[in-house]
Amino acid sequence: MRRIISMAFIVLAATTVSQAQKQGARKIQSTPVADAIKRIDDERIQAQIHADAIALKRIYADDFIGIGPSGTVRTKPEVLSDFTSGELKFQSITTEEVRIRVYGNTAVETGRSTMVGQDKNKVVPRDNRFTRVWVKLQGHWQLVANHYSTLIAQR
Repeated sequence: MRRIISMAFIVLAATTVSQAQKQGARKIQSTPVADAIKRIDDERIQAQIHADAIALKRIYADDFIGIGPSGTVRTKPEVLSDFTSGELKFQSITTEEVRIRVYGNTAVETGRSTMVGQDKNKVVPRDNRFTRVWVKLQGHWQLVANHYSTLIAQR
């Protein structure tokens, strides 16, 4: 009987620790800054899909530098030009496994994205991991850098 009670206690303790860890992870992601970054990133995704130059101009920092999954490097003027000209277009972009870590006026966002689009008439790599760096400039969060790496199918 003592053995059964001990095992029940161990299972209960492990379940409680596991639930606490899950709740702790959620709390890290649900800060006002993380929520703000998530909102602006959702705006960025919609602006890219709809080639909204006004929104893109507001979201991207003037000194933005981005590296795409194929290694293409773009500055803010190049991003704006490529989206408004139709050289770069997306039909859909989704993200998952997103983590946002905040360091004062800087935030680092990492995750996974699935993109359907074309870059200069070539299909954009669909499944990627990303890193984005956001900085609060003049009271507004702006994207200063991003980098995508194409996911290779595991064998």
